[in-house]
Amino acid sequence: MSVILALAMIFILASCGNSKPKSETPSDGDGSLQRVLDAGKLTIGAEGNWIPYVYNEDGTGDLTGFEVEIAKVIAERIGVEVEFNISNSWDPVIAGLDAKRYDAVICGVNPKPERQEAYALTIAYAENPFCVVVAGDNDEIKSFADLDGKLCANSLTSTAGDLARQAGATLSDASLTAAMDLISTGRADATVNNVAAVEEYMKERPDVNIKIAAIFEPAEDERYIIESVAMFRKEDQSLCDRVSEIIQELIDDGTCYDLTVKYFGETVAGSTSIYQK
Repeated sequence: MSVILALAMIFILASCGNSKPKSETPSDGDGSLQRVLDAGKLTIGAEGNWIPYVYNEDGTGDLTGFEVEIAKVIAERIGVEVEFNISNSWDPVIAGLDAKRYDAVICGVNPKPERQEAYALTIAYAENPFCVVVAGDNDEIKSFADLDGKLCANSLTSTAGDLARQAGATLSDASLTAAMDLISTGRADATVNNVAAVEEYMKERPDVNIKIAAIFEPAEDERYIIESVAMFRKEDQSLCDRVSEIIQELIDDGTCYDLTVKYFGETVAGSTSIYQK
């Protein structure tokens, strides 16, 4: 009996010695990355009709644009296909993510503090300055400060809308195209939107009587206002982390820079601080 007990004790001690503390066991994460791998596709929500970011190419009808190409290369590096869910306006895009209709939003998402609290956000992959647009004969609004008391045609939950609201404007919900129509016909005073998108619109529609009145200049500690990130639900952190890793690769190997040159030109690409080594 003594021998048997001794052998049993040796076996127990050996087993304990070979076991690892629970904290050393690798974590499986939240399963969100594996979910995408198992599905074989990364589903993306975005607002369409936003040239040169997300739009249908004339002649072919194919979805294209800067955000579209960013999303495609991210999915390719994950090892899956990409599937887009396009909305005609911005607010339903966020609602679709909350309702789990797709995995992510890649559409010039600004990492403002309230989004950092509510969602999982990647590192920035682009910078997009904002501007004030007014009617061509409007000489009253020459700065963001001049928006105080004015009516701005803007999405109610967008960063551009936030900038207009912070300047003292009242908002009327509108897409970029609708905003331009409201301004040119005197039904709104101004809109705040992305500079590249506005310039593209003005190039495509020279007949619309609008102009850029001012460019937003963020303080050094508020440069996040002009940054673009990919956005995921809070519980999908492992998928978000993988996409952040890929974005860093795209910045390091020049892919983001090259796409910025393609859609916005070398001046914009060269002045984008996150591309500077």
